Amino acid sequence: MNESDHIAQERETAISLANRVLAGDARAEGEMIERYSRGLRFLLRRRTRDSEQAEDLLQETWLVALNKIRTKGLEDPARLAGYLAGIARNLAIGEVRKAGRQKTSINSELVERIPDDSDNPYRQVSRAEVCNHVRDLINGLSTERDREILNRFYVYEEDKPKICESLGVDSTHFNRVLFRARQRLKTAIEASDRRSRFTVVT
Repeated sequence: MNESDHIAQERETAISLANRVLAGDARAEGEMIERYSRGLRFLLRRRTRDSEQAEDLLQETWLVALNKIRTKGLEDPARLAGYLAGIARNLAIGEVRKAGRQKTSINSELVERIPDDSDNPYRQVSRAEVCNHVRDLINGLSTERDREILNRFYVYEEDKPKICESLGVDSTHFNRVLFRARQRLKTAIEASDRRSRFTVVT
C-alpha cells in the first residue's frame, strides 16, 4: 500500500468511526479510543512531562471529544485525528498555564470567570472579594458532593489522588463528577451575575 492509499484508508476509517459514534454505536467508541489513545498519550506526555497527568488529560480528552461527537458530530469527520489532538493539546496548554500562575486562595479558572470591572473604578472588585464570592457560591450549591469536591480541589488545593481515595472513585469518575460540579457552579455564577455587579466571562 502506497502513502496515498494509506492516507485515504485513514480518512475512511475516521469518517466511519465518527459517524458510528454519532449514531450511538458504543463499539465504535471503544474502537476509537483503542485506535487513537496511543498517539494522544504520546502527545500529552511530551507536553506535560508527567505520565500521571498525561493519563488524566487523556481521560478528559475523551470525555470532551466523545460528548461532542455523540451530540453534534464533526464538521469534517475525516479530520478526526486532528480534532482529538487539538483537544489534547489545548488541555495540556491549560494545565501548564494553570501551574504557572501564582497560587491564590482559589487556584482555578473559576475565579477568572468573574474578573474585576476595571472600566468603572466604582465597581472594581478586589481578587479577595472575588474569591470570597466564588467560595460563597460553592457553599450555596444544593449537592453536598459538589460542594465537597469543588472546595477540596480548588479552594484547599488537595491532591487529586487523595480526593479520589477518600471518595472511593477512580480518576475517570472523578473527572466526570468534577465536570458536572463545575457546570452547576457556572450556572450559579451566571445567576449571581444577573443580580450583582460581577461579570461572567464565557
